[in-house]
Amino acid sequence: MAMTPILTLLLALLLLTESSWAFSSIRNGITTNMSSRQQALLKASTSSTAEAAPVQKVAIIGAGIAGLSLAHALRSANLNSKNNSNNAPIQIDIFDSRSELDEKSGSGIQLTGGMAALRRISPELQRTVSEAALPLERVVSKCRPWFGAGEGWKILELDIQEAIREKEAAADERRVAQEEGNDNGNGDGEKYGLVTEEGEVLAYTILRGTMQRILHEGLMQEHGIEVQFDKRLSGMSFSDSDNQLDNVGGEGIVCQFADGSKTGPYDLVVGCDGIQSAVRQFVNTGDITTSTEESKSSSAIYSGLRITFAIQEGTETDDDIKGCQFNQLFGNGAYALISSYGAGKGKKPAKGAFLVYPDKNYIGPFPKTKSNDNDVGAETTAAAAASNPTEPVPLDENADWTQDKRVPRDHVTECLEVLQSASIPGNDVASIIENSDRFFDLGVYLHNPFSWNGWMREVPRGASNGDGGIFGGSGEKTAKYAITTGDAAHAMPPFLGQGANQALQDSCSLAAKIIEYNSQVQEPQGINDPSKPDLKRLLKEYESQRWLPTTSITAKAAFLGYLEVGPSVFANFRDAFFFVMGKIGVAEKVFLDAATPKM
Repeated sequence: MAMTPILTLLLALLLLTESSWAFSSIRNGITTNMSSRQQALLKASTSSTAEAAPVQKVAIIGAGIAGLSLAHALRSANLNSKNNSNNAPIQIDIFDSRSELDEKSGSGIQLTGGMAALRRISPELQRTVSEAALPLERVVSKCRPWFGAGEGWKILELDIQEAIREKEAAADERRVAQEEGNDNGNGDGEKYGLVTEEGEVLAYTILRGTMQRILHEGLMQEHGIEVQFDKRLSGMSFSDSDNQLDNVGGEGIVCQFADGSKTGPYDLVVGCDGIQSAVRQFVNTGDITTSTEESKSSSAIYSGLRITFAIQEGTETDDDIKGCQFNQLFGNGAYALISSYGAGKGKKPAKGAFLVYPDKNYIGPFPKTKSNDNDVGAETTAAAAASNPTEPVPLDENADWTQDKRVPRDHVTECLEVLQSASIPGNDVASIIENSDRFFDLGVYLHNPFSWNGWMREVPRGASNGDGGIFGGSGEKTAKYAITTGDAAHAMPPFLGQGANQALQDSCSLAAKIIEYNSQVQEPQGINDPSKPDLKRLLKEYESQRWLPTTSITAKAAFLGYLEVGPSVFANFRDAFFFVMGKIGVAEKVFLDAATPKM
């Protein structure tokens, strides 16, 4: 077996997170290796000649985990106190295209680095989430027996709690060494780790809908912020104080919605609206297209992998579960995961089963020339079949977790056939699928993390759309920007379970930069002070800080997805590969590197 090429690839992916930040810095126009004087001159050259104005009003597009957590972060007493900010609270409007937030929609998620971000935003909110969740204790991987019968061979076991404690202890030693001047400046800096001062390990599992409910209720109760539903963004324009738009006064960004309404003006519009983000469209092109087909990201390609989620709600007769264990099950050409997820304080946890397998109409991301209606994954639409009957149609990517439409039982049968043909060990996956309360059947897409405009764009004056771009100047007035976070900025495959974690870290990092800017604005500035407040520079620093970690996770998750569903010819090698990687510590390294917060 040719283990060397794949091992080399995995080690290269690991090195990506250890490499310097030079590419990310250059990409965003921030040269971190400059001297203090050079950085000051750069700040002066990129700053607007206008007197800086604070960010007073923000529109958040999307009320998922990214949008709701960003609103919490912008109002965070913790983040404001760290920046000595005495500004009035930022006014926040949240818009969502859905008619409501349904707690029963969505699957389960793991929370690691995202919990550290939540703790930084609000320790009280983090504790509330912890009480509603289950501690993530370990990961156990099994493969189908290579010969004979049985429940499967154990090829990997990882004690999550112990691994995190050991990593944090080592990080603490480096911090101490740095403080004593023995680390040459290579320590971890301010601590936002996965173990709290009280010794709590921040590793949990929870239902996505439960997490969303907690964030939503907290916003209403603590800050009086309501989500405005049935608001699909259809355009953005600039309202000048001298040329006001209909019923909108002041200067800033005006948001237009599909129902014909307009709101604003805003100093900043943040896109937390997921994989089909309208804000992302604007950042990339300067325009927003309302057509569903035209709005699909041109940078996303169907991976040829199909993923089925099944959630079985807990009942009062279930045994008490105090902690969660991820059970990974490898078969011939398929991979399954079963787990438990917190459903709220005092509620019985839910069970989750995930089945990943190749779409039979694809070889990797490449479609086969002819579709077979009897193949699993041969999903087509009448329009697509009529226009090109020989081309297979990829499954849709889940845009907003509304696809809990009770997939017909015939697809459940298909999943059970996959389990049987792939020889997935054990019977728990089939049991959860058969008894599931909600069901998702989705395609896994690969999103290009490279974009010329990056994650932000200046909204140009005097036109509804235009080319502010990354070189757009603000003239003599304070510029206004649109920026993205979460899946809108960096949608990633689900195979490392990091989507929600990275969204929470984005929210914390972006809010900290906005609060830092407002804090700088309220401080007296000299006329020739090179460090005068510069919102564009701070927003680019946020992007630079978050781009490399999320890109690294995206690359690793894509690699793992293909590796985990290896065909029967490749399956034995895959099993041996994971066994070896577990023994030499690479599997633990991959998990911990993705889980560790980078804010």
